[in-house]
Amino acid sequence: MKVSRGQVLRRRLAGAGAVAVILLAVYLVFLRNSSLFAVDQVEVSGVTANQERITAALVRASEDMTTLHVREDDLRKAVGSFPTVAALSTSTDFPHGLKIEVTERPPVAVAKIDGEPTPVSADGFVLTGIDFDPKELPSLDADLSEDGRLGGEGASQAAILGAAPEELRPRLRSATWDLDRGGVVVDLDGAPELRFGEGDRAADKWEAAVTVLADPDLGSPGYVDVSVPGRPVSGS
Repeated sequence: MKVSRGQVLRRRLAGAGAVAVILLAVYLVFLRNSSLFAVDQVEVSGVTANQERITAALVRASEDMTTLHVREDDLRKAVGSFPTVAALSTSTDFPHGLKIEVTERPPVAVAKIDGEPTPVSADGFVLTGIDFDPKELPSLDADLSEDGRLGGEGASQAAILGAAPEELRPRLRSATWDLDRGGVVVDLDGAPELRFGEGDRAADKWEAAVTVLADPDLGSPGYVDVSVPGRPVSGS
């Protein structure tokens, strides 16, 4: 019985595929989780707040990992109770080293929480356990929601303050929420009252505010309203 070249090729491909499946299974079942590649050297960088506790949590979480199977979700869960941790990334140093780089949430404002000045992030997290100077950050009015983050009005203020251009941040004094004035109101040293509305499109609103404030024909208005960034309004 004659066998065509096409049949031979298909059989060879099928055989190669079967071998590949077997090798993949061996990798997944044995090598990927083998103690030969166990993580036993962990280097954590980027942590400045709660450093000892966060580092210890990440080291514990990585104890049963290998450099062929790093479970980043488990690492994130291990530090999920630390609001200062915004994100993390990993890289391996084969065969036993694991490097974890932590990205922290920077403080953008100070809120009174239980009567104490407490730093907060642009996305509304209360940043306990960090060293900060309240005089170097603008203040805002806020209440906490049930999940321990800033409530809606405070979160809007934090979002606006967090999006302020770097060159303007030293001039930020405070943010408040005033529904009669549209929502978030920012006190910027040497500028008219800035009205931002809600906390959405914060970067666009700041861009509009900077453009208006730089206008030589602005005069001396009492306020600048950028709640609709495409149509800023000024008035007395």
